[in-house]
Amino acid sequence: MANKTVDTDALGQAANALSTYIEAVQNNIQKMRDAATDCSDNMGSDVYSQKAITKLETCAKDLSKTLAEASELRKKILNKKKQIEDSYASF
Repeated sequence: MANKTVDTDALGQAANALSTYIEAVQNNIQKMRDAATDCSDNMGSDVYSQKAITKLETCAKDLSKTLAEASELRKKILNKKKQIEDSYASF
């Protein structure tokens, strides 16, 4: 079996890409919540508007769960990167 090397720069790039993804999704969640607020303000308690607002809120909650998972993955990547770098330093 050939020696395997791990490119810690690639792990850093993956963590940075996840950070960019997390930030973009957070911004879109905020836009969805702002749209729900605007809809509520403009339409009052209209039944159809309330259904749309409820769907937006559900979607925002689901996306927030996905962000939590992405954040955990990012932490794992950064921990693995540090572990590898520390093992290189011990040689």
